[in-house]
Amino acid sequence: MQRALATGRAAMVLAALAMTTAGCGGATVVSAPPAMHVRAGDRPAAVVQARAKVAELYVLVLRRYLSTPAENSFPGRAFKMVYVLNRAYPDAADPRGTHGPGAPITPRTQRQVRAALAGMAHVVFIADRGSAIVARGGCGHVKNGGILITLGLPAGHGDAVHVAINGFVACLGATWLTYVLQDQLGAGWRVTGTTGSMAIS
Repeated sequence: MQRALATGRAAMVLAALAMTTAGCGGATVVSAPPAMHVRAGDRPAAVVQARAKVAELYVLVLRRYLSTPAENSFPGRAFKMVYVLNRAYPDAADPRGTHGPGAPITPRTQRQVRAALAGMAHVVFIADRGSAIVARGGCGHVKNGGILITLGLPAGHGDAVHVAINGFVACLGATWLTYVLQDQLGAGWRVTGTTGSMAIS
């Protein structure tokens, strides 16, 4: 009974954190086989567990996403300017999701992410997505040839964690997906693939 109540409360907290992901144009959802299954009742503990390593997880996810054209939908393009929202959302990978206020990405985590990715891209954390977008002809695009990224809250169980991500470049240039990371014996955390559906616009 207590477990059911705790699970219900966790679901309500996650629901309260929902907010709309802005973007132009529609999104095509491509289903992918799930890489792992996470029981709903395990998620709250895993989120707390993952926070100790949240900077490392975000660095791995951003490095993978930015260097994999099949996942960021921009073959042959290396983004040198990367804007990242300074709050994380549980439904960042859902183009139809409704985000709430989100959870702050701490200044310390922001510094660690910027430093770790300095050789790959210039990362800037921002509070307002509108500050990175230039409107042109009713269709916005990210300024300075960059990409705007929304990260999800790390969630998982034990040595496996999910991190959602949304990358937005322009109306017809955005992707939503969820990465799976595993803590491998002797190797540390690694991105091992994706889970669930992937959406492209």
